[in-house]
Amino acid sequence: MCVRYTLTAEEKQVLKENPYQMTGPYEPDANIAPTDFGFIVTSDEPDLIQRMHFGIIPHDAKTNKLTYDTWNIRSEEVMEKRTYKPLMVHRKTCLIIMDSFYEWQKKDSESLPYRFTVPGRKTFCVAGLWSRWIDPAGEYYDTFGMMTCVANNLVGEIHEKKRMPVILHKIDEKNWLNKKLSVDELLALCVPFPDKWMHRYRVSKKVNKVSTKLNPNKGIELTLPLDFDEEAIKPVLPAEPKVKKPKVPKAPPPPDQPDLFS
Repeated sequence: MCVRYTLTAEEKQVLKENPYQMTGPYEPDANIAPTDFGFIVTSDEPDLIQRMHFGIIPHDAKTNKLTYDTWNIRSEEVMEKRTYKPLMVHRKTCLIIMDSFYEWQKKDSESLPYRFTVPGRKTFCVAGLWSRWIDPAGEYYDTFGMMTCVANNLVGEIHEKKRMPVILHKIDEKNWLNKKLSVDELLALCVPFPDKWMHRYRVSKKVNKVSTKLNPNKGIELTLPLDFDEEAIKPVLPAEPKVKKPKVPKAPPPPDQPDLFS
């Protein structure tokens, strides 16, 4: 499942491809993980780009802490899930703006990260659902999760569960926000994006580490192809053999000298 993605484009690029009004501060992020902020356009306010936390908190939850995986929503099962069915019924759909996502390939005991992009587009949108939790003081805590579908070949070769985010064609972004469409019409948009329009490459395992306040890990270098990362170019040199220094024989002591004053 997609648990990490990026939005590294400059704000002017985001607004050029998504001609909405930005609300709140914008900061590029190369490692968006659950509970982090993402940038969202909702069906309720389709002219605004809003900041929300990644990972849905149900409206009736006791706290705003994530206790299970609500950042990925299987489109085939959305109407069977208590958490997500009301969001679909009430058309709480949203666009998740990003410029790439990460997936990991399991190889022996390692998890090797790959970055997936859509060449020719500075940003693209993934179909999502959003929810609003209200704390006892009346403060809003808005959250979102991304819809997933069966993976195309490009992603499926890497992701062991053969899943991927629902990347929307540009023409379908408005449709996903259209409250007049039926649930079936909306779910018909949840299909694999053509792999011929996508690209992938290995990135450093540094991205495996989730960013925290004490140990931030959101630098743009995380998105670089592995060939440009020190992890790839650092040579592994054989250990130099230890050379024993030859022993130098000690000089014999000088012979006894006669006492000239005896």
